[in-house]
This record gives sequence, structure tokens and C-alpha cells, in this order.
Amino acid sequence: MAFIVIFIVVDLIEHLDKFLESKAPFSRTVVYYLYYIPSIITLTLPVNMLLSSLFALGTMAQHNELVACMSAGVSLYRLVWPLLLVALLISILSGIANETVVPQANRTRLDIYEHEIRDRPREQFGTRREISLQDRGERQLSIDYYNIRTQKANKVNIVWRDGNRIRERWDVKTMAWDSTRQAWRMSGITQRKFDPDEEISRLDTLWYEDSQILPGDLVDLDQQPEEMNYFELKRFVERMSIMGSNARKWIVDLHMKISYPLASFIIVLFGAPLASRKRRSGPALGFALALLISFVYFGFMKSGQVLGYNGTLPPWLGAWIGNIVFGVGGVVLMLMTRK
Repeated sequence: MAFIVIFIVVDLIEHLDKFLESKAPFSRTVVYYLYYIPSIITLTLPVNMLLSSLFALGTMAQHNELVACMSAGVSLYRLVWPLLLVALLISILSGIANETVVPQANRTRLDIYEHEIRDRPREQFGTRREISLQDRGERQLSIDYYNIRTQKANKVNIVWRDGNRIRERWDVKTMAWDSTRQAWRMSGITQRKFDPDEEISRLDTLWYEDSQILPGDLVDLDQQPEEMNYFELKRFVERMSIMGSNARKWIVDLHMKISYPLASFIIVLFGAPLASRKRRSGPALGFALALLISFVYFGFMKSGQVLGYNGTLPPWLGAWIGNIVFGVGGVVLMLMTRK
């Protein structure tokens, strides 16, 4: 509850000028932050798990309960495994929530922010850049710039493929949607055919009538990873890969969909051996220790994510490096701790 309040206050301060400028109704602002709560819970869950495990085991160590149990022949492993079991269960539940509740809540929250608080028209607004889509058959379409309001695309490339070989390519200056004819009207077309030899022809205008891509298909392509579940993001990555686009960033985010929910288990595995040691400082040091461990852990996760984005690390390693380092560290600490 404390983390929820902190996150909401910080976000409210950050967006307060936009709320006041748009004269957003107070009720919609409240609903906006209600839909923000699932994302906050899953984001801060590893820190909450670490704090709770440090306080639970720390209090037992402070009152010599761990010493009494181990003197009676009960090992530290036996005392810790219920915590690890609960942490694993919560990690699984967090993963399920990230596939169901959280993406839908984020979509609704951002929809409220854009269309009800910022009062932007719900139908179509803004622009999109660097769009890649699979059209009918082996045909692939790439758009450099698309204006949603005017339904006009600039610098369009249409490629026909036979396996890995390019059979035909069209380079189009502009492509606009004609609502009457229900088709795309292209201007400034350069056609290249590569079967068997290259043939080049140029046309002023041409109708692109047999395309399965409609203007509505180009509107929601800027969804963020937090708005998609694992399978939606996986389909998006596959589509980008088929088009030959660089999907490295999205692949890292796809691996993060699995690695981050496991953080609750990994971070408890790392923190439990530290909490089992008796200290005279009381709960204040436990809280500080939890924040320090969490800061280092999230530093590893974020650094790995960035290194995965730019290609320094493989995408899977960039997403998992935090869990690998802290998981190995937790096992080593557990083996080194007095049983």
C-alpha cells in the first residue's frame, strides 16, 4: 500500500500540469489511477517480497528463534523452503496477472489518459513511423511515415518474395486511402521486376486494390510491451522478423515477460540467507538492506535490458542477467550460511 501511494503521488505530480491544462474531471483521474494499481503491484512485488522475507526471518533471528530451531536439529533449509515456496507461487501468480489483468488495465489507463483526460479525438490522431506489415501471400509492405488523420503514407515499399529471393519491388512516394473506392491510391511509383533480369518502369498513379491492409490496421501499431501479453508480443515479434525488420528490442521485452515475474522468487532466494543472520541493528538495517539489494538487482535488470537492446548482449541474456547473477548469488549464500 505504501508503494502504491508513493507511485501515484509521484505520477500525479509529474502529470498534474496536463490534468489541470485539460481540465480533466476528477472522477476520470481517479479511475485512471485505479487502473494504474495492477501495474504498480507487479512492478514493486519483488521489493515487497524481499522486505517481507527480511522482516520475517530477521525477527526470528533477532529473538534467537532460528538458533533454537537449528539447535533442535531443524536445518535452515527446512525453515526457508516455505518462504521460497510462497515466493515461487507468487511469481507464478504475477506471471498470470501480467498476461491477463495488467495489459488490459494498462490499455484502459492509457486510453483514458489520451482520450478522456487529454481530450484527444478517439477516432484517429497522430502519426506512425517505420511500419512493417505482411500483406497477402509473400507480399510485404513497409511505410516510413504514416499520417493517421489524413490516412496518407509516405515512402512506401512493397516487396514480392519467392522464399528468400525478391521477385518484384515497388517504391512509392505517397499512398493515400480512398474511402469511396475502398482502396489505396499510389503516386510516384517505381516498379522493379527481377525475373529473370531487372526491368524498371515508372508510373504516376496506380491503384493498390487487392491489399488486405486497411487504415485501421495502421493505427494501433505503437502499442508498448506493457500493453501486450506474452503471446501478443510474440506474434508481433514474428511478424517483424518475417518482414526483415530489426526486432531485437521486442525480443528482449518478450524474454522480460518471463524473467521479471520470477524476480520475486530469485530475490527472496538471495535475501533469505542474509536475513537469517542475527544483527543488533533491528529492522531499520533490514529495510535499508532490502532497498540496497533491490536497487542493485533492478540495476542489473535495466542494464541487461539496455545491453540487449543495442546488441551488446544476446536478447535472452540481456533479459535474464539479473536473475542469473542473483540466483547464483543466492545459492552460494545459502551454501555458505550456517545451517
